[in-house]
Amino acid sequence: MTKKIIILSGQSKIYSEILKLAAKPISKKIIQRELSLSHQQLRRYTAEMVDKGLLHYYEKNGDFICSEKGNTYLMKLSANKSDNTLVSSYDISREIIYLESYNTLADARNFMIRYNISRLVILQNQKLVGIITEKDIAKFLYSTFTEKRLSEILIKEIMTKKVLTVDIDSSIDKSIKTMLDNNISSVIVTDNKGYQNGIITKTDIVEYFAYHVKNKYTVKDSMSKKVYTVFPDENIHMIILLMNTYKVSRIVVIEHKKPIGIVTSRDLLPLSGILLEKISISAKNINNQIFIASGLSSILLAEDIMTRSPLTVSINTDLSDAARIMIRNKISGLPVVNNKGLLSGIITKTDIVRTSYKESLNNK
Repeated sequence: MTKKIIILSGQSKIYSEILKLAAKPISKKIIQRELSLSHQQLRRYTAEMVDKGLLHYYEKNGDFICSEKGNTYLMKLSANKSDNTLVSSYDISREIIYLESYNTLADARNFMIRYNISRLVILQNQKLVGIITEKDIAKFLYSTFTEKRLSEILIKEIMTKKVLTVDIDSSIDKSIKTMLDNNISSVIVTDNKGYQNGIITKTDIVEYFAYHVKNKYTVKDSMSKKVYTVFPDENIHMIILLMNTYKVSRIVVIEHKKPIGIVTSRDLLPLSGILLEKISISAKNINNQIFIASGLSSILLAEDIMTRSPLTVSINTDLSDAARIMIRNKISGLPVVNNKGLLSGIITKTDIVRTSYKESLNNK
């Protein structure tokens, strides 16, 4: 039975307009033209409507998004069955959020927290000059001891100046390969004039994988068995030390070999202002490692900042299901447990991106 779509008065009128156009099969280009929307705007509205249940992925063919009535909407691939045109990097890119190089670390930190994003593109005189991530900020704040306030540290002092790009017409495979080969989490999509048209992150690749590569891989096929863990009563310095030493973004908190919490670099970001601007920190160097001898980190424990009762998956979970859990909950990693609930590994967006590239090679 077809479910009746009800648009509540508080919802955006754009939803109603899109659904009216979706009364018959329609491509995204026509949607954009009819409603004067940009590619990024349409992508965002579509994601919101899928989340609200107003649109869904067509079960018989994950390449299409449909209205509740089953009419094909926003074709991911051409509706012409003889046309094998692949989705381009631009098709899955999203709008760029940027700051200028003269902005401060306080600006970057606040933007990331406010918009729930993990990276910002940096411009100077409208030209691409760098990128800064939450991991860059966390690493700087917890490994550098300075008397400067966040508002006195310029982004250009710690941003990554080498920013890799892909052409607007390049395949998704090329974007994935560029990320994996250079151990980065995003690439900028540019046109033939070098103008920035969007950004692709690992999140976008995982979202694509979630709806296009079903019933082919399990979590066990792609997970990392090595998991860096702490106990709930360990102080946050140990977490910072593990993250910096092993270049990881998340630490699992365990008790009796079961995951009871998780700490990510994003969890540390809100504390950065307190640590640099309100707390006097002293440090000493032991065996080439920096140890915080006094200050807030000596009393803050893992259990104070961890996300409790983290979402988990089993080793036999379909990898596309794990990808959807990450996308819907805006997280980048899931502890993997066995049938007794004991920690067996971890599956991250990076693991799924690697599998996505493997899948693309298998299809060639």
